[in-house]
Amino acid sequence: MLELASRLHTARARDAGHKSASLSADRVLRQHFSMILPDSMPVDAQFVDSSERTVVGAAGLAFKAPVMAYLLKDPEAFHFLKPLWQEGMSVLIMSHPRGTPVSVIFPHGQETRVLKHIPQAIQEKIGEAFRTASFWAGTLNDEGHHVIDLKSPSPGPHFFVNLLLGNRIGFEKPLQTTPKSVVDRLGHGSFRSHAATQVLATRWDMRPEENGFPANRQFYLVEDGRQIFYSAAPNDSNVEWAQAVHAQNRTRITYRTHCGLEIVRLIFLLPHEDGLPLASEVQSIFLFNHSNRDRHLRLVVTGMFGAASPGALQEDVVYTNLAMQASVLKRSDGSIAAISPNYNSAWNKEDVRFHAMVVHQGKRLFFPDEFCSDYNEFVGRGTMEHPECLLHLSNRLARKGPGFFALAANVDVPIGDSARVDNFTGLVSGKLDPAFDDESLSEQVELLLDRYSAEGEVDRALERSLEFLDRYSRHVQVDTGNPRFDQYFNRNLPFQILYQTFLSRSFCQTQKGYREIGFREIQDLFASMPYFISMGHSWLVKDLLKEWASQIYEFGYANHNFYWKGKEPGEFSDDALWFVQALDIYVNHTGDMAFLDEQRDIAGSDPTRQRSIYETVKAILRYSGEISIGKHRLPLLDKADWNDTLRLDYDYLNGPQKEAAYNQQLESHHDPSKPFESDYSESVMNAFLLKVALDAARKMASRRGDSAYAEKLEALADRLRRDLQQHAWKGNFFARVLFNRYADGRYAYLGARGDDLSADPAIDGTYFLNSFNWSILADVATEEQIGIMLNVIRDILLTPHGLKLCSPVNYSAVSERGGSGEYFAGDRENGGVFKHANMMGVAAMLKAAKTVKDRNLAAELRDLAYRIVDLVMPFRTMDDPFVLCGNPRFCTQYNNSETGENVGPLLSGTATWLWLSLMAAYGIKITAEGIELDPILKDIKQEIRLSLNTGKASYRVKIAKPNGFCRVRDEMPLVQLDGLPVASNRIPLFKDGKVHRVNVVFGSG
Repeated sequence: MLELASRLHTARARDAGHKSASLSADRVLRQHFSMILPDSMPVDAQFVDSSERTVVGAAGLAFKAPVMAYLLKDPEAFHFLKPLWQEGMSVLIMSHPRGTPVSVIFPHGQETRVLKHIPQAIQEKIGEAFRTASFWAGTLNDEGHHVIDLKSPSPGPHFFVNLLLGNRIGFEKPLQTTPKSVVDRLGHGSFRSHAATQVLATRWDMRPEENGFPANRQFYLVEDGRQIFYSAAPNDSNVEWAQAVHAQNRTRITYRTHCGLEIVRLIFLLPHEDGLPLASEVQSIFLFNHSNRDRHLRLVVTGMFGAASPGALQEDVVYTNLAMQASVLKRSDGSIAAISPNYNSAWNKEDVRFHAMVVHQGKRLFFPDEFCSDYNEFVGRGTMEHPECLLHLSNRLARKGPGFFALAANVDVPIGDSARVDNFTGLVSGKLDPAFDDESLSEQVELLLDRYSAEGEVDRALERSLEFLDRYSRHVQVDTGNPRFDQYFNRNLPFQILYQTFLSRSFCQTQKGYREIGFREIQDLFASMPYFISMGHSWLVKDLLKEWASQIYEFGYANHNFYWKGKEPGEFSDDALWFVQALDIYVNHTGDMAFLDEQRDIAGSDPTRQRSIYETVKAILRYSGEISIGKHRLPLLDKADWNDTLRLDYDYLNGPQKEAAYNQQLESHHDPSKPFESDYSESVMNAFLLKVALDAARKMASRRGDSAYAEKLEALADRLRRDLQQHAWKGNFFARVLFNRYADGRYAYLGARGDDLSADPAIDGTYFLNSFNWSILADVATEEQIGIMLNVIRDILLTPHGLKLCSPVNYSAVSERGGSGEYFAGDRENGGVFKHANMMGVAAMLKAAKTVKDRNLAAELRDLAYRIVDLVMPFRTMDDPFVLCGNPRFCTQYNNSETGENVGPLLSGTATWLWLSLMAAYGIKITAEGIELDPILKDIKQEIRLSLNTGKASYRVKIAKPNGFCRVRDEMPLVQLDGLPVASNRIPLFKDGKVHRVNVVFGSG
C-alpha cells in the first residue's frame, strides 16, 4: 500500500491522518540525540536516504544554517562522513565553544559515543564551516548597508537583493515613468523604464532566484587567450575574496583575485535630465592592478534586452524572435557607440533599448570595437559561465532575437594603475516625446555619452541621487537607543517607501509579471507625502493624486489597475475609497483646500470631460455609499475587496455592467433614492473604509463651508455605523462579509462566531484580522467590543510570527474557486501573517490604546502593538536568517504563519503602514493647525529623541517618561517649546526656517 508523505505543512498532514507524514530531519536528529541537544540549541540536519530514519546533522551553531549541505558538497568531507552513517547510525557533528575541536557523535542506547579520531584536514574543513556559518547572512553596517560575502550560501531568493530607483521628479508623469531595477548580490536582475516596459529582460521561469536573465549586467576578463574572471562566479579558483554591499539606491560589488586584480562594480540609475534617454542604468567597472606586472586584459560585457511583447513569449516564441533583429550605432572611427535591438512593427518602435560602453584608461577614452548579438553563437557548446566564443566576437548582426548583446574592448592596466569602464543600459522612448522619430536613439545616446564621458560626471550623478535621498529622509529621524532600529527607520524604511511610491508592487525579485499600478498602491503615498511635502514638493503630491483621480469614472467606481490606460473598472470595490483617505491626509497636512477645486479628466468619458477633485469625491461616496450597496446597506463585495483573493460572488457585475443595470432599474422604478437591487455579498471591510471616507469628506465639506453636504455625510456615516453594529457585529467579532444569496439562510455571514464556515472544528467560527483593524480605525467599535475582539485575536490569530490574516476557512462551501483556498493553510491570504494587515492592526491598537477609558485594556493594546512591530522589523531576519529568510533591509509582504519564513514580494503596504504606526506610537501628527504630540511608548522605554523637518522649520523633540504606562488621556505631559511651557500638547507649525526644541515629559508633576 502506498503511503503519502508531505514534507510541507507536516503538522496539518498529521492532523488530517496521513500515516506517514514526514518528520523533519532536524526533529529526527533531536530525537536521536535528545540526551545532549537542548531544545534551544540550533541544529541542521539532512536525511541520508528517503526512508527518513537516519540523519546526519550539526549542532553548536549560532543559528540554523545549511552546514551539512555545505559539507556534503565537499568530496573529502563527504567521503569521510558517508561510511559513518552506512551502518544505519545517525551522525551528529558538534562544535564546541572557544575554538576547541569539533566532535563526531553517534547514538548509543540511552547515551552517546564519540568518534576517537578525525583526520586533521577534515577537522579543519568542518571547523571552518562552523566558524564561517555565522557570517553567511552578511552584516548590516552602521549606515544600514548589507555587507555580503559572495561565496556564502543564500538564505532565500529575497535575502541578498537590492532595489534601485531613478528620479524623474519634475518631469512628466513620474508615477509611470520613473525607472526601477532589482539587483541581487551578483548584479543579476531586471530593469524597467516606464510602466512595465523591460529594458533588461526578466527571466520567465518558476525559480524565484532568477528575476533577470542570467547575462544581465555580467562581464568576463580574458588574458593571454584565457578566461581569468567571470562576474557571476565568485567561487572560481582565481577569486580570493568577493563582497557585495547593498546600500540605499546603489550596489557596490568587489572582488580580489589571486592573480593580483581588484575588480569593483558600481550599479545605480541615473537621475533624469532634459534631452537624455527616458531611463538609464549605470554599471561602472573599475580594474585595479595590484600585481607585479602590466596587465593586458580583454573585457566582454553582456546582457539581454527586454522583449517588446513579453506576453507573446507565452504564445509564440518564434514570432517574438522574427519580429526583432540587432542593430549597432557606430562612431566615425568604426567603434561602437551602442548596440540596440530593432523591432519591425511600428507599434514596437516607440521604445528603443540600447547598451553603450565607455573605457577610461589613464587620460585616454575609447569605445568597444567588437560585438555579438546572438546568444547561441556567443555561448556555443559552452555555458554562460564559460562561453565558447569569448576570445573573439563575431561582429555579425543577428537577423532574429532574442535581444542578447555582448560588447568587447581591450583594456591595458599598468602595474599599480587602474582603468574604468562605464556601461550605460537604457531606453529611448516616444511615450512622452512628441518629437520622437527614427533619429532619437542616435541623438539621445550621443548626448548621453557626451554628458557622461567627461571625467567625474558619472560620480556626480550618483552624488545628486544620494543627496536627493538624504534630503527626502531628513523629514523624520529617530534616536531610540537601539542602533539597528534607528538605522532601519532613518535609512532603509524611507527608501522603501520612496521606491514603492512610483511603481506597482509587482516589481521586485520574485514578481516577474505585469501587475499594474492600482488604487491599493496609493496607500504608499500615505507615508511618502509627508517626506515630499517637507522637501517643498507639495506640487508632486498633487500631481500624483490627480493621476489617480483621473482613473475614477463619472459614476464613482475606479479602474482597478492602470498604466497608460485603465482596466478592470469597478471590479474591486475598495479602490476609490483609498483615494479619499490619501486626499484627506494631503489636505490635513497642508491645509490646501484650493486643491479640491482643481480639475481632472473623468475616466471613460468620450469626449473627455473634467470635474473637480471635490466632485470626484462626491461621486465616489454616492457610488460606494448609496448605490453599490446590499440589503444591509453596506458596500457590495464585487469581484473582491482589499483582500483580492476573497472572491465569493462569481456572477458579480463590474462597474460599467452595474451602472447599466442601475440605469435600467431607474427606468423601471424612477426612484433615484433606491440603491442597486441585488443578492450580492456585502463587504464589512469596505463598510469600514466607507465610514473613514465619509468622515474625512465631511470635514472637507465643513472647511469649504458646504454645510448641507457635510450634514448629509454625517447622516450617512451615522446610519452606516448603526447598520454595522446591527448587522455585522456577531457577539464576539465583526463579520467580514454578509451573504444575501442563500434564500434558506444556510450561510448568513463569513467571519465571527457561528458562521458555520470554520475549517478547524476547535474554532467556533472564522475570524478575519481586518474586521478588528478597520472597525477601530473607522471609529465604529465600542470599547467593550474592542476588548472582546482583542481576546479573540490573541486566542485565535496570534502566532509567534505575528497575527494571521484569518483563521482556517472552509472556502469551498461558499466559493467555487477562491484564491485564498488555493493556498495551503499558513500561506498568504489563507492564514498567512499578512504584515500589511498586521501593521493596520498596530495602527488600530495604538489608536485605541490612546482613547479607551480602561487603562488595563489600553496597556494590553499597546503591548500587543509593539510586539507585532518588533516581529515585523526586517533586520530581525539576521537573528535566524536561514529560517526567517526575507530581506534584512526591506519589508516583505507576509510570513508563513507555521514556519515564520518571510515570503515576498518585497514591495508591500507593510513598509507604509509600519511607518504610519511608528509615527502614531511616537505621537507625531502634523496638521495645518499645528503639530500634535500624543506618544504612547513601551513601559520600559524612558526616552526617545526625534528630529522633525517640515521643510519650513525643524524640531528637535525629546519624549521622556518614567517606567510604566503613560498616555496623554490620563496625564497631560509637561510640554516645553524652546524652553517655555505650552498649555496643551499641540505646538505651532512654524515657517521661520529655525530649529525649535521640544520636550514632552510625563511624570514631571
